[in-house]
Amino acid sequence: MTLSVSGIVPAQPAETPTPARSAVKQAPQPQPSEDTVAISESAQVSQLITQGLSPAEIADTLGIPVSNVDSDLGIVAANVTSNPTAPPAATAPATKARSVA
Repeated sequence: MTLSVSGIVPAQPAETPTPARSAVKQAPQPQPSEDTVAISESAQVSQLITQGLSPAEIADTLGIPVSNVDSDLGIVAANVTSNPTAPPAATAPATKARSVA
């Protein structure tokens, strides 16, 4: 049995617009070669310090705390006491006055 209706257009799925292709093709991303080596944080810090970066700049570049950079560089913070005691003041030795006769 066939059913036909005159004057009705069969429904077609709506076409989704395709994005326009740009005239410029993007270059393919280079794949890392097999001999690529990931270096440790400490090695990266050493490399950046030889390039003249400060510990703060290295920390910012690597996204790590400055204390990690200091540790990798062997920088030890000085112990600061909250209540320092002053050393005793040095006094000049007493001199005897000579009596002139």
